[in-house]
Amino acid sequence: MPFIPYRDRPISIDEGSREVFIPHETGVSLTTRDHERDHRRVTMADLMTECNYLNPDVEVIAEVNTAASFETFAETLNTGHGLLGTTHAEDVETLVNRVVEQGLPPYLLQEIDLLVFPKRVGEDRFVGEVVEIVDETTYRALDRDADNCGVVRKADATVYWNTVCTRDRNGEFELAGLVGEGSEPIHAFERLADQTDQTVDGVEAMFERRHRYVQYLVQEGITDADELFALLADLETDEAATVERLHRKRTDEPTVRGEEIDGD
Repeated sequence: MPFIPYRDRPISIDEGSREVFIPHETGVSLTTRDHERDHRRVTMADLMTECNYLNPDVEVIAEVNTAASFETFAETLNTGHGLLGTTHAEDVETLVNRVVEQGLPPYLLQEIDLLVFPKRVGEDRFVGEVVEIVDETTYRALDRDADNCGVVRKADATVYWNTVCTRDRNGEFELAGLVGEGSEPIHAFERLADQTDQTVDGVEAMFERRHRYVQYLVQEGITDADELFALLADLETDEAATVERLHRKRTDEPTVRGEEIDGD
């Protein structure tokens, strides 16, 4: 959510209760309401219609678990708006099974740029793997002996996937396309370039820049949602000025995380 530009309008659609915090002043949260009387009931379909009237840049469906939420997610994929959603699936095969069981055509998964699968170890929850759905031609061109891509077949559906990012046991991330020669490219970058009228190099540069932002946030332990969003908005607006301000702040502080910082 913080990387959605502050000028954009994200709208969340939640079943029963609000699940997503939207820091944007332009953001809107919509929630279903169950009621015994039809005229007081608010369904996912009602919210979908209302959402389109509000002209969102990004729609967020926090919990895609029921038949109604899966249907709303599928309809949103066809609107052309940006879309974020979460569901319960530990890997690609589980996700494909859920989609088919809900009666949706698996080809809709090809409209999704990236699938992010979290992992939990003790009290820690983190990104474990990021996967992209690819077509058969792209899949055939991949290094299928590297065990980082595969095929899921369910009923009459066939879904091809490729791993973009994995986290190893030491907590380090290995990213496809950015880890040296011979690595598989991130095909989602090509799709994003087409959708946003940018070059692939431009999309990759934007990703690497934002990756540096995340590294800084982790290093500084910035977890407050409002502070995080404000800092990212400043960086997106004027990176050079924001970096200079942060540098001055660090040099003016006597200590940062227990380390002495020499002043000017």
